[in-house]
Amino acid sequence: MAYDFHCRDAGAPSCGARITADTEQELRDKLTEHLRKHDVDQPNETLLDHLVASAEQR
Repeated sequence: MAYDFHCRDAGAPSCGARITADTEQELRDKLTEHLRKHDVDQPNETLLDHLVASAEQR
């Protein structure tokens, strides 16, 4: 299952980032990296769970 994540859909309307991933783990890794741009250096599992849940699955 593939994932399509948009930062604006997860509550950051000024961020135009779009992240795609083939697996949930790949999405989590990419989100962790992207969150550094939002000054979140060590996201916890609750945040990552929320962001993954807001991603579109295709």
